[in-house]
Amino acid sequence: MRDRFITAVCRTATGIEWTTLKLSRKEGPELVRQESMPMPIAGDTVEEAMTSIELPETIADQLHGDIVIPLRSAELLMRATDFPTTVAAEIADMVGFQIDKISPFPSDQLAVSHEILQQSEGSSLVLMAAARRSCIDAIGDAFDAKGVRVHSIDARVLGWLQLLADAGHLPATDCEILIIDDEIDSTLVVVCNGSPLAFRTLQTQLSDPAAADDLAYEIGYTLTALDTEREMPAPAAIQFWTRTTLPKILCETLREKSGLTFHNHDLGTLPPLSEGIVRRSQKTGSHIELIPREWIDHEIRKQLNRKTIKAASIVVGVWLAVMLVFFSVYKTRDIQLSKVQRRADAIAPAAKTALENRQKLRALKAYTDRSSSALECLREVTRMLPAGDIDFVSYNYNKEKGISLRGSSSNDDTVYDFFKTLTTSKLFEHLKDQSVNTKTTKGVRRSVYSVTLVLPVAEEGP
Repeated sequence: MRDRFITAVCRTATGIEWTTLKLSRKEGPELVRQESMPMPIAGDTVEEAMTSIELPETIADQLHGDIVIPLRSAELLMRATDFPTTVAAEIADMVGFQIDKISPFPSDQLAVSHEILQQSEGSSLVLMAAARRSCIDAIGDAFDAKGVRVHSIDARVLGWLQLLADAGHLPATDCEILIIDDEIDSTLVVVCNGSPLAFRTLQTQLSDPAAADDLAYEIGYTLTALDTEREMPAPAAIQFWTRTTLPKILCETLREKSGLTFHNHDLGTLPPLSEGIVRRSQKTGSHIELIPREWIDHEIRKQLNRKTIKAASIVVGVWLAVMLVFFSVYKTRDIQLSKVQRRADAIAPAAKTALENRQKLRALKAYTDRSSSALECLREVTRMLPAGDIDFVSYNYNKEKGISLRGSSSNDDTVYDFFKTLTTSKLFEHLKDQSVNTKTTKGVRRSVYSVTLVLPVAEEGP
């Protein structure tokens, strides 16, 4: 297996950053590059999507391997649901049905994917995700215009959860509320037993005086919705992960309104988001993959076209080489054939005379050779008649077709002895069309037989 490269490209508040991972069968996964690039951004930093970044013309030289782009929570519909099955095909069918029920957009306008969070006997906890095709197509077109093909679409919040889990910051048994604000995306996540159960996009600016009230409402609404779907313990704390320190008044107010322990953490202590996304891309099982089927089919066709062109080039090259050899051999043989033809034309009169004399000789030999004549064959058949009651009543001789012999005997064994004796004769090549039947005439039972004796084919003389 050749080394494979995966590059995750993530938007930041001032541009983009990316991480390239090399997957090697011998050495395992290895981070080979981690860089960022400031870029001008059109529109509001928080509200605009990846397409608002003016990608440089040289971006294709910076990004290698399979390209992964994460979407903001605001551009996604995500929900964790329990399904009463562990069969992959059944889960996929149920995901499509559930997304169609909760999505405000028609299914033909969505890209849908899922990943299995937990499985127990007979059931699965599945994270479903859907995004509008228009958003995905816009991202694909923006990168494609710079010569970069997007291979995968993931979710920013899932990249952060990957980094938090790897760093040991996700509760393995308790239930907690995570609020992740990276200045591009702000998401509320309810995590229970290490798995995210609910996602809610937050539109609240943390610097807003009313932010605490808005956050308390969002937390209460999300927990109430979860309580109607499943039994779960009360959350133990609120974990805030932000780029900046939260205002003190916000922390105190939110702690008072929610009644939960409050912790503020710095996202800067974690690796870049692109590293979390690229780690997720290593997963061999199911994971969120919002690439439309047409993109995959298009890439398959491109690869097939490249292979076809390469194969055709090889075939054409081999064909030209074969034709060159064939032409060389043809010209050599043509020269030799011309020489042989001239020689044949020179000896043709003598050869014609020799052929005529040969035919006359063959006719004379056939006329004078009486070794397989009708009389000689009759003598041989008569000589080989076994002792006992057996005779033949019909004898037809034909030099080409052989000898047809019919007769009768008192029993079958005598006939078979006769057939066996005939096969030892040097005059006959072999026997065919042997037939032995029983016939009763005037109360007398007789074995009636018939056989064809094939004569040897005369060999052509010189």
